Amino acid sequence: MGTIEEIPIRERPLKELLFIVYFFPPMGGSGVQRPLKYVKYLNEFGWKPIILVPEPGLYHSFDSSLEHELQKLIDKDCVQVYRVKGGTPLHWNSSKKQWRPGIRIEKWLRRFSHFFYLPDNKKGWIKQGFKQAEEIIQKHSIDAIYATAPPYSNLMLVAKLKASFQIPVVMDFRDDWLESHLINYPTPIHKILMRRLESRTIAFADTVIAINEPIASAIHRRYPFLPRVVVQTHGYDPVDFDTSLFPDKRFKNKLTNKKETTRLETIRILYSGTFYSDSGPDIFIRAVNELIKNVPSLSSTLELHFQGSPIDPYISLINELGLHNNIYNHGYVPHNQAVLRMQKASILWLNNEHKKHKHTITLSKIYEYMATRRPIIALIPEGDTKKILKNYTRSYITSPNNIKEVSRIISKAIGDIQAGNLKPLNEEWLKAYTTKSITQSLAHELDALID
Repeated sequence: MGTIEEIPIRERPLKELLFIVYFFPPMGGSGVQRPLKYVKYLNEFGWKPIILVPEPGLYHSFDSSLEHELQKLIDKDCVQVYRVKGGTPLHWNSSKKQWRPGIRIEKWLRRFSHFFYLPDNKKGWIKQGFKQAEEIIQKHSIDAIYATAPPYSNLMLVAKLKASFQIPVVMDFRDDWLESHLINYPTPIHKILMRRLESRTIAFADTVIAINEPIASAIHRRYPFLPRVVVQTHGYDPVDFDTSLFPDKRFKNKLTNKKETTRLETIRILYSGTFYSDSGPDIFIRAVNELIKNVPSLSSTLELHFQGSPIDPYISLINELGLHNNIYNHGYVPHNQAVLRMQKASILWLNNEHKKHKHTITLSKIYEYMATRRPIIALIPEGDTKKILKNYTRSYITSPNNIKEVSRIISKAIGDIQAGNLKPLNEEWLKAYTTKSITQSLAHELDALID
């Protein structure tokens, strides 16, 4: 009889991982991608995820393609999913309804949440989540527990579980907690209280994962007693980029009801994702206008596409500049369609003007952007995103605030495309960012905790 080391992974009994997540299909958006891709590939590395997640409540987008991807994993018995009442404000049990408050109402609700809820307004699910987790632990042979944040209430839940059951715990930080760019502290006392919550919670972690080095360094600096702090980036799934799986089609300009052109000379610039309050598209839109004024022929060949957040606050600017015929506003679309449109684009555009903690931000969309092999125009400050893109040879990086310089960069990218001057890519470097490779790293960390 052979030793266990001689048995292929797929034939070994799978270790069981209690996988705690809040943003998960049928919800859509960038925060869903990392946990979904983890659970997709964990079986291949010896782990079966037992997923604990709230029922879907108030959220800005639901994604049928991600829901379908999860259902295939359930049907194959790769994962098990347990859902509980979320206990969040304005919660309902519906995956079909899509709703988002107006910009002003959303800002007011965010400020309200930061004032009255610590660590966040998702903390209401901790009680029900703990009760369900107890039942899962009694039913399954749980070897380790993983939780991803935000929301940081997930980490409070997993800390409570560690205190009760002494099962090894991994805490995954997609954003810094104390110094998150998404949190505005109403008063100094709020930050003091948050620091206490963070320190009490993170003390229960056996391994801390951060998406980039700045966040990992900040956590280690605040809590040098932690046994292990490692970096595991976001990534991309090559399977998502198989264009044969999705029908090709033309898209309409929602402002003019005009279909995009099919001319070979058309330049399609695409922004995919969310605009935050301090990181809008106005500089880029003005730069496009500046370029068209200098090169009038581009007025009939340049298309600027938006998918993700609505651009309603900027429609008056678009109309003022006379760019309504050049703008295609798609709103939120399912992930598979979003990826297809990225691949149809001539140029992908990245935007980050965050004033707070900008050095800790790694925009998750850069990995799927790079997977398309398309040129990337990046309006970004110094920080982790810029560091990564410097290694992507088809990136055009500039400061977020100089209209003339942005216009020059757009012109340079278009010129390189038209002249066939795009630089070759380091394919081996790109492979390191596949979600399968990153999941293997997670499995390695989990294995180390129980060996």
